[in-house]
Amino acid sequence: MVVSINCLDIISLLSLEGIGRKRVGLILKQYRNISLSIKDIYEILKDKNYYFTLKELYQVYEKSKNIIEELNQSKIHMIDCLSTAYPDSLRKIEDPPLLLFIKGYYDFIYNEKNCLAVIGSREPTKKGKKTAYNIARYLARKKFSIISGLALGCDTQAHLACLKEKGRTAAILAHGLNMIYPKENEKLAQDIIDKGGCLISEYLPYEKAKNYTFIERDRLQSALSQAVIVIETEETGGTMHTVRFAKKQNKLLACVQYTPEQMQDYKLSGNKIILNELNAIPVRNYEDLDDLITYLRENKS
Repeated sequence: MVVSINCLDIISLLSLEGIGRKRVGLILKQYRNISLSIKDIYEILKDKNYYFTLKELYQVYEKSKNIIEELNQSKIHMIDCLSTAYPDSLRKIEDPPLLLFIKGYYDFIYNEKNCLAVIGSREPTKKGKKTAYNIARYLARKKFSIISGLALGCDTQAHLACLKEKGRTAAILAHGLNMIYPKENEKLAQDIIDKGGCLISEYLPYEKAKNYTFIERDRLQSALSQAVIVIETEETGGTMHTVRFAKKQNKLLACVQYTPEQMQDYKLSGNKIILNELNAIPVRNYEDLDDLITYLRENKS
């Protein structure tokens, strides 16, 4: 039986006030193999105590058609969770995105075995900034693609280093793809696209970033990666969200271990926790990176 629910249905359902991603996901799971009209959607929603008029639903569907047209004009690809093009690594996580919006070339993200997340503070120490660049560059030389979040600081350095080595990098964003945040990285975002990488988001084109969307996108950074490498983070830093998702998703977790003197810096308080309490693999030098790479390549299954 043909899968009938499509991107238009998903965008329309997500656009309805009061209906969240999880509820839409349940509807998709229940009716994925049934051909549904807008009137059918109306009855389904009514049965689940969502009371919209048919007129409201038709209006939402018209707006969704306009969104899809804008996506096409902006060269933003759209993949729904029912598509064979949807990355397998995302199917395995709790609360997977229903839609992925992608700008650029994205074939390399289908298999997380080829990707490593390099992440860290937006305000790293000078040592941390340099370390992020050097580690990402070394990994790119070893033919790994780099996943990060386009934030200032460690993320920016990771993307830049990968591009320097002519590698492919993906930036996971916490907002729609018709904007770039932070604005300082608009050129970097375009360079990522121009040089064979991509920008990825689960949010509709003009949806702005919110505190919770930064946390939500962190689960995608870890899911799309074979391992997560932390450069620098405070105990309360946003990077710790990605770390927790990595542990939950059973991803390999590594963390830079600086000298004892450097580790006293409050900006590395998160590193201490990751190394001492979360059993992360310490990265102290390139030999440690080589050991990590060997392990990853021997455990690709």
